[in-house]
Formats: sequence, structure tokens, C-alpha cells
Amino acid sequence: KQWYQRRVRGHKEDSPVGRVGRFLGMSELWDDEKQKVFAKECRREVMSAFNEAESTRKPSPYLMFDDVYSEPSQQLSEQRAKLADHLAKYGEHYDLDKYDS
Repeated sequence: KQWYQRRVRGHKEDSPVGRVGRFLGMSELWDDEKQKVFAKECRREVMSAFNEAESTRKPSPYLMFDDVYSEPSQQLSEQRAKLADHLAKYGEHYDLDKYDS
């Protein structure tokens, strides 16, 4: 485990991002306070995008069968039919109103 931790630490220190960070720090273009503000800003943007994605309707589960082949194979058609049967039988266990038809 210690070997792994040393190796990961070494990769972090030697990564391009780490090297640029050290360069900016030595050039006094970046500091811990700027890093904290930047991290907070990034988190806010990511969470905003995540919340937006979570609030939109999901694509139909049947889309996974489209555009696989120019013409659906027999096996693909059977799998689509099995999904339809499964959802008809157990659909109440899924939050299907969040999905397009």
C-alpha cells in the first residue's frame, strides 16, 4: 500500500497540471486563495450542470436499440420485445414518467 501511495503522490507531483501549478506559484501568478476560489467556482458550475441534467427528461429506453444496425437483427428485435414485455409487467417499479416515450 505504501508503494502505491508513493507512486500516486509521485504522479501527482510530476503531472503536467502539477508542474504548471508549481510554475504559476513560483511566478506569483497563482496562490492557495486563488485555488480555493477557482475550486469553489468549478464545483458550482459542475453542480449547476448536474442539476440541469437531472431535471430534464431522460431519453426513451428503446433508443438503445436504434441506430445499432441499418436494419435491426433478429436478436436485437427480440431484445427490444423483451424490454417491452418487462416494462409492461414491472413498469410500476421504474420511474418511467421521467423518460420520453
